[in-house]
Amino acid sequence: MKQYGFRHKVLLLAVALVVTTQLVTLYPVLDLIERDADEQAERTVGLAGVLFTEYMQYRADLLLRSVNVLVSDFPFKQAVASGGDEETIRSVLRNHANRVEASVAALLDLDGTVKVSSTADERPVAGFPGVSPAALEGGTRHRVILIGGVPYQTVTVPLRAPDLRAWVMLGFPIDEALATHLKDLTGLDVSFVSVTGVAPRILSSTLPEKARANALVGLEPKRADAHRAGVGGDTHISLSRPFADEGDEVYVAMQMPESVATASYRRVRNFLYAITGMSLLLAISGSFWLAKTVTRPVQELADAARRMREGVYNEPIDIDTGDEFGELAGSFNAMQEAIADRERRIFHQAHHDSLSGLPNRELTVGLLRDAVERHAQVAVVSLGLDRLGGIVSSLGHRAGDEVVKLAASALRARLGDTDVLGHLSAHEFVIGLPGRDAREAVEWIEYQADALRAGVRLSNANISLQATGGVACYPEHSRDAAELCRRASSARAEAFARHQTAAVYRLGQDDRSLQQIKIVGDFPRALRDRELELYVQPKLELATGEICGAEALVRWQHPELGLLLPDAFISAVEQAGSIAHLTRWVLREAVARCAAWRNQGTVLGVAVNISVDDLVDEYLPYFLLDLMQKHQLAPHALTLEVTESAIMHNVHKSLAVVNCIHELGFRLAIDDFGTGHSALSQLRRLPVDELKIDKTFVMRADDPRDDAILRSTIGLAHELGLSVVAEGVEDDAAIARLAALGCEHAQGYGIGKPMPHEQFLPWLAQRRRGGRASVVALPLAGGAEPAAARR
Repeated sequence: MKQYGFRHKVLLLAVALVVTTQLVTLYPVLDLIERDADEQAERTVGLAGVLFTEYMQYRADLLLRSVNVLVSDFPFKQAVASGGDEETIRSVLRNHANRVEASVAALLDLDGTVKVSSTADERPVAGFPGVSPAALEGGTRHRVILIGGVPYQTVTVPLRAPDLRAWVMLGFPIDEALATHLKDLTGLDVSFVSVTGVAPRILSSTLPEKARANALVGLEPKRADAHRAGVGGDTHISLSRPFADEGDEVYVAMQMPESVATASYRRVRNFLYAITGMSLLLAISGSFWLAKTVTRPVQELADAARRMREGVYNEPIDIDTGDEFGELAGSFNAMQEAIADRERRIFHQAHHDSLSGLPNRELTVGLLRDAVERHAQVAVVSLGLDRLGGIVSSLGHRAGDEVVKLAASALRARLGDTDVLGHLSAHEFVIGLPGRDAREAVEWIEYQADALRAGVRLSNANISLQATGGVACYPEHSRDAAELCRRASSARAEAFARHQTAAVYRLGQDDRSLQQIKIVGDFPRALRDRELELYVQPKLELATGEICGAEALVRWQHPELGLLLPDAFISAVEQAGSIAHLTRWVLREAVARCAAWRNQGTVLGVAVNISVDDLVDEYLPYFLLDLMQKHQLAPHALTLEVTESAIMHNVHKSLAVVNCIHELGFRLAIDDFGTGHSALSQLRRLPVDELKIDKTFVMRADDPRDDAILRSTIGLAHELGLSVVAEGVEDDAAIARLAALGCEHAQGYGIGKPMPHEQFLPWLAQRRRGGRASVVALPLAGGAEPAAARR
């Protein structure tokens, strides 16, 4: 492919730019001007149409007033009614016609025939074409009729004396004189067109005789908007209007020659063409000169740009001229220096924290990686400023930034040359201590914490800082630098949770986080493969000593983690947004078991815990009702247990759902009462049936204060009309104590442990026979089962 030199490219570019610019601007401008000329012509024609309509209405009104004066004249009415002298009536008609310069006036019989005309040659028996009895019905008429082949604009008015005796008509001729008058008014050629035949026919026109036939080509008399008519150079912009309100035999066509409408457009077009040609000539001439002038300096600039591409910034351009190229060369040299400086700053910003100036996470990990490669032992410390958020809240962001800078300076001042210091987040620093073990690292953290606690000077104030640190060591805890940073941060979080100054990472410390991630990922499979199992825990009626129901609980038989208690997976499932699926699974299983017990002769209710997400689910009541109808159970067989905090999370929406559930007949219970955050005013509004006292008050009933709380809670529930269920009952003494206080129901290990649902009926049968029922112990993942398992 042929390569063109820079000179040719400059020439072609300049010409192309000028041509493109002219074309881009020329054609839209011409199109805009042409459309504006067309619109202006259409507006002119449209205004002519309005003027014609108003003028014809004026003529019609003039005729109407004259006719109304005539038909109101009593002598004239008397003469018509008595069949008076014809010449007298004709004289009156002529006088009124002359007053308004009307050409024809006539008295018509009721059947439309002419009785008397203003012209003596008209016989009474002769009728005007177009005037029929049907056309005269309905009162005053304004229409166009043909008399002797000439169109007339007429107004016909009934004459009553007092009944309808005749019609009086006045009319103007629609002839060439009228067309000339309308042309003088509108400035347009005017033609009167008859459409009574096969094709439109011109009756009168201001057009030259030769142009009349061509003007009819494409003319649409009955079309309401402006349009083009004619062919070749005789094209006209035309607008048609009917003469009268009734009848469509005669139309007026107002026409403007298209050559007149576009004359201004043609003048502007020719002028723009001339400018475009001159611009093109100037562009070609200037391009030759420009290409010759700029070739040499541009080549030098291209060589310099090539050196910059290769990363060479120390060779300036030597163009000693006083023109723009000399200025450009100077700017180019300055740009080289600026780029070199910017690269240094970008590299620093990409690898350092903008606030403290310390290495950021990426550079810190790299420095730690170098440290573990050079040393046999490295302690990695994550040090956090615990009260930084409070400082920002009270003193502002600027003060918080200054505190971070002062803390960074203090840490940097206490480190050696081989130590690593990085700033990973607003409040977290990472320190690499080569050659030190975990004990030495903890001592270093405690020393730094004491120094920061002593305070840093901010203006005239001393700000005390609270610091917490975590330690992870190479190679004991990991051989990867990034992993050491994460594990040191995990140890710091544990130290903060335990209110300690420092903590060392323990192997397996972050296993729970990994397990929670696995649980969330495996939960859909658990629902699909039926890994979830329904457990129940019996509830005792203290007044009779009989089992009165059970609470439904859930266990997860995980194929890898073993049997999981709710505490191991409920929180993770809830945070993942899947708790509604778990709740509905438990509800289906619990209601199905309740129906199965009934079918086997044991009628007991069942209780199920629901979460805060379930309480704002507007479709939950419908799901529950459908579920109970499916198993043919009464709604009161199911008790829904909710915590105080769950209801208080979204009081208005939760109240709407629980009220609906209560109205459907389901029982509601407040679970773990006394441990949540609520108000008695809210409790009064809740449509609940029972209160479940948390096990912490029941298991410590020997404490006078807990006993007082227990006694008061039972009394409060009874005052509100609620029954009471005590959780965490461990022995017979607790059962007796609760019965003495008036508690209705109890639940706990002292009555029965949670058991697989298939063991419940055998256990219940053994208890009723008087034996002490026992439940097969199952191995549990994560240790022993808590006293009151949830869900």
